[in-house]
Formats: sequence, structure tokens, C-alpha cells
Amino acid sequence: MRKLYLLLLLFLPVLSPAQVVNTEKLRSASDQGWLAEAGFDFGLTRNKAGQTLRLGSRLRLEYQQGNSRWMLLGAYNLTQFRNVEDPGSVPRNFANNAFGHLRYNYFVNDWLTWEAFTQYQYDEIQQIDARILSGTGPRVKLLKTDTSQLFFGLLYMFEHEESRDVFEEPEARTVDVTLNDNRMSAYLSGGFQVTETFSINHVTYFQPNLEDFFGDFRISSETSLSFKISKKLAFRTYFQLMYDERPPIPVPNTMYTLSNGFELSLE
Repeated sequence: MRKLYLLLLLFLPVLSPAQVVNTEKLRSASDQGWLAEAGFDFGLTRNKAGQTLRLGSRLRLEYQQGNSRWMLLGAYNLTQFRNVEDPGSVPRNFANNAFGHLRYNYFVNDWLTWEAFTQYQYDEIQQIDARILSGTGPRVKLLKTDTSQLFFGLLYMFEHEESRDVFEEPEARTVDVTLNDNRMSAYLSGGFQVTETFSINHVTYFQPNLEDFFGDFRISSETSLSFKISKKLAFRTYFQLMYDERPPIPVPNTMYTLSNGFELSLE
């Protein structure tokens, strides 16, 4: 099943470097019709230490008709190191994750939107074999001008997660962990068009377990900067910080990602 999902995401890639997927930066302001955007990052370094390969790809498909909007996202990211001095060595992955996200928006009026979504993701390094989310709730427009916008969302979501806890001592073994949780997903999202070619976007997510509100929660905060090079090409950089109070298996509570890349608009 995992290979089937991976095959799908290889053909429908977007971007997601962490466990909390930020769909806010992937929304568009188009009124009607289709929108498509794609991006690809590639890096290859070889020196005395070895060879490092980095791949990242993304695609967004969006369709709006009347008061309804559909959005399909996907992503695949890989960072791999190989010891070139040892031809028989096995490549070591420092990042290997992917996700797929389907979201539906219904615009009730000028300030209120109802959302529903489903999502699948996996992360080899964080030992998440599968995380499946489904949720729904309102999104409220707090502010919108020609250069600024601010939104607040409050959604319920069901989370199914399958993880692996790997032990090396006293004996090598793997313990499978399966969780089914009811969570709230609250977010505050803002976007600012500073100049015609430079924009800033920020979003913060708070996702507590409804059965243990302050004992089991995740917080993710992301700031994104975009510099337009041409009408269809932009350079984008962003920083994401994530905190998980109670991860299902022993992994760091705090994680962060700094990423740079180009974005091509196919609109």
C-alpha cells in the first residue's frame, strides 16, 4: 500500500518538509477556473566526505467554480548520502518524506468559508509509516486589503497514525505503534504584499489532542518569503519550526527546516 501511495505522489508532487503540512502558503487568489503550479529542487555534492543527493518536487492543482473550490496537493523530498570510497556501502537517507492532500472549500459569504480535507503522509526518518487525517470546520476572514490578508481557522480532525519504534538494545527489535486520535486544528494565517515583487506569508498551527488538551499537542510556525523574478518564475525561501509535546515514538520534540528553491507558475 505504501508503494502505491509513493507512486502516486511521485507523479503528483508538492512540498512538505515537516509533519504538519502547511496548506496556507499553497492557496491562490484566483477567482474561477483552473490553476496549476509546479516546482523542482535538485542538488548534488561530491567531495572527500562522500556524495550527497537532494531532490524535492511539488505540484498544486486547483479548480474553482462558483462558491466551490477544490485543491489537490502532493510532495516528495529526499536527501541521501553515500560513501563513494566504499562501493558496497548502503546510501543513508537524511530525509525521505511525501504527502498527498485533498481539500474542499465552500464560500458561505464574504467572510466565512467551510472547509473539509483528507490527507496522507509518511516520513521515513521520523519513523512514520502512515499518517491519515480527515477533518472539517470554519475558516474566518479577519482582514483583507489590496496588500494584506489575515484568516483564522478552527477545524476538527481525526488522525490515524502508524509508526515504528526501533530498539537496538538489549536486543534488536521493532515495535509497531498505532494511534487513533481526535484533534483540533486551529490556525492563524497572514499574507503581506510588501512590493510588487516581494511578499511575506506566515502561519501558525495549534493541534491539541481533544482528550489531553495541554498534555498532547503540536505547534507549527512557518514564515515564507517570495521574490518574483518574472511573471511565471519566483525564488522562495521559508523557515518552519515544529514542536510536538508527545510524539508517539522517541524522536526530538523540536524540529526545524530552512529551505530555498524556485517556483514555476503554469497558470
